Parts: sequence; structure tokens; C-alpha cells
Amino acid sequence: MKKKVIIIDNSNLSYSGDDINGVTLRGTETSLILLAEQFIRVGIDVDFCNNILDTKVVNGVKYFNKKEIDKSSLYNLAIAVSDANQFDNVNALKKAIFSNSNQPFEKFLRKKQLIPFLKHKPVLVTLCNYQYHKRSFLTSFHGKRMIPITVDPKFLNIDIDLKYLPKKKVVYNIRSNRNLDWLLDIWSKKIFPFNKDFELHITPNIINYSDKLKDQNVFLRKIGSRSEMIEELKEYRALTYLGHKSDIFTLTCEESVKLCLPLITFGIGSISDRVQHNETGFLVKNDQEFADYTVKLLNDDNFYLDLRKKMHQIRHKNSWVDIANQWIENFLSE
Repeated sequence: MKKKVIIIDNSNLSYSGDDINGVTLRGTETSLILLAEQFIRVGIDVDFCNNILDTKVVNGVKYFNKKEIDKSSLYNLAIAVSDANQFDNVNALKKAIFSNSNQPFEKFLRKKQLIPFLKHKPVLVTLCNYQYHKRSFLTSFHGKRMIPITVDPKFLNIDIDLKYLPKKKVVYNIRSNRNLDWLLDIWSKKIFPFNKDFELHITPNIINYSDKLKDQNVFLRKIGSRSEMIEELKEYRALTYLGHKSDIFTLTCEESVKLCLPLITFGIGSISDRVQHNETGFLVKNDQEFADYTVKLLNDDNFYLDLRKKMHQIRHKNSWVDIANQWIENFLSE
């Protein structure tokens, strides 16, 4: 008999697999869609509930409104996004929380998670080593697993020209302004003065853009579709992001690494899981190291091309096939 999985997202977002190439979905929603579609490919039925109004089937996954869950249907596995209260509405043999936050115990109580955790006994699934160690026993007392996410296969299906030299540009393509002021300070004092042809491109709508920034070659990116973003990222020499303690997976950084775009970071938060020093980028200890590696990638063509070759050799690690298999081994193998 076919295994059945239900995924429940209690956010206010309305989405389906049709939206995966748009600009509105975040890492959580994108990853859940890709996981669901990989389950379908290996013969597992998937229902996906969120705030969508009309029922539809996309790539074999059935999307419908979370208010329409049929309690008489028995699922082999129910996956709820960060909210154990959603298990009240579903009949499942096993239950797992797809956790997209570090959630200290105080927040765990404030979000009213204690009672449903005691009642439903879900296993907590974290997305990276950093998050796994941050979540205490008090918020994961029925067990926890670390099963990562990864990128849309589109990022891996792109041919990488290992001889191509982009212009001397770096990018900050994070959707928030986490530690952006810090980055702009390093840029203005330690990177841009080295070469006035250097450019930094940042995400719009997260900063008050000024003539001062423009004079320092800080430009606003144009936000486009996923396919447009892939083409854009091929035109930079590095992604510069310090990291932040609230980061859970930083899928944007993983997407960049899969495109052989080196990452320069302090490794704060989960971003330390995304970078292998001198293999996929650089983990730095101070502002001067951050500036030095950025300048070297922008100014030394051979240094940049040699690092890209290393990245290309390992870019296909951790596909959705691998990740779905980890879910199956942990929850659906019996």
C-alpha cells in the first residue's frame, strides 16, 4: 500500500508548486514544495495544506486549505511547520515538526507549544547543525533529528563556465538587513578604497538608499524570478554576508554556493554550515580578514578561478533525492 504524507503550514501564506519560480516564496516554503515533489517521485502520496483557497494538484502534490483536512484519513506521516497545534486536526501514525526557528523555551511556551508537544509527541526536525545544538531538550523532548534542506534543482542544472571572469562585483542578496550596516562600514573603509571599480550590490527595500552609498559603488539589485536570479548571480565574484544568530539555514547562501559563487562570512549562526573554508568560500575572524578575502577575490583572477574549480567538484552534494531518503529512513521505513 502507498505511503501517505501530509504537510501542514499554518502561516498566512497561500501558495503551491505553481509559485516556486516567483519572488514571494521564502526558503521554508520553497523547501517544503521541493520535498513534497521528491516524495511524489518515489511513489509517496502527498497532501499539502496551507492558506490556499482553491484545491489544486501541481506535479502530483495535492494542495488544499488547512481547514479542509479530513480527520478520517490516516497518514503515515504528518509534518507540521513549527506548530504542534496543527496535529489536533490530523490522524497520523508519526508526527514531525519542520522547525524553521531556534525557539528558546520562553518562546516555546509563549507560542503555546508545550501542551500539543506533550499530547502528540512529535519528533523535532532541525535543518542544520547550528540549529540542532541550539534547540534544547525542553523544546524537543520527544527526540530531534537533523535533516538539511537544499536548493531547487534549477541551480544544479546550470552549466558553469569555469573560465568566465565576471566584473569586480560582489553581492548581498539576503532578504533582510541583518548586519548590513556592519557590511557597509567594512565596504566603505576597507574594501572600496582599494579599487574604485569595485561594486557592491544589495537587496532593495531593506535600506534607505542614499547618494553617499551610490558614490561608494553600492547599488540596488533588481528582484526577479528564480531563473532571473540564477542569471544575475553568475555575474558576481562573491557573496558577502557576515551572518546572523537568527539564521536557520540561509538557503540563499546555499544557492550561491551551488552556482560556484564564493561566500565570505564571519560564520555567525547557521551560515557556518554553508561554508568550507578555502573550498566554498572563507570563514573570517575579523573585519580586516573579511576585507582582505573580498579584495583578493575581486582583484586576483587566478585566485578566484581556482576557488571556483574546487566548488564545482562538490556542488552536487546533498540533492533532494538524498534529503527525501533521510526523511524516509527516519519516518517511513517501517
